[in-house]
Amino acid sequence: MKIAILGGTGKLGMALAGRLAESNKVIIGSRDPARAREAAKRIRGATGSDYEGASEEADAVVVAIPASAMGTIGELADALSGKLVISAMNPLRVEGGLTYFDRDKGSAAEELSKLLPGSRVTTAFNNIPPGFLRGGEVPPIDVLVAADSKEAFEETAEIVRSIPNLRPLYAGPLTQAAVVESVTALAINLANLNQTGSLSTKFASRKG
Repeated sequence: MKIAILGGTGKLGMALAGRLAESNKVIIGSRDPARAREAAKRIRGATGSDYEGASEEADAVVVAIPASAMGTIGELADALSGKLVISAMNPLRVEGGLTYFDRDKGSAAEELSKLLPGSRVTTAFNNIPPGFLRGGEVPPIDVLVAADSKEAFEETAEIVRSIPNLRPLYAGPLTQAAVVESVTALAINLANLNQTGSLSTKFASRKG
């Protein structure tokens, strides 16, 4: 599968690109195409392009930019029409030493869906610190996927599963994206308050 990562030169974008490129064709998308091409040289088989070029070439797209820069993605509505678009964005703010989810209502993923009415927008990778994806084996992590259809979930889950040890979990429709995104704020606060180092999501399960 051809997967474009918009914001692919950032910390999360580069970490995702490196892992996804192990079993997919990755296109790193940046507002600066020269920077994208330079970043792509560090990942075997990857290529770099501007946002529009990456979006047009890809089968699916991961948006890994700051939520505050989301408006630029609206310009890609035509290029992304009919495609799966995964939001890894978390609208957060830091206040008084704590991290907060920065929306009174809704979520970054729902806002993205409004900008891209012809795309299938889901969430994934929101709660994974980049360091978990670098270096050796990725530890077992549960990836929360909000999607408005089980078909969109399955498309996203296929991409998630292409990274070993990641387990996609269906979190419900896109209206649940605010819960998914706010978990990142919780994980950051837990890590800082308890001095555990970076934390991600892993749910224990028991039947019966």
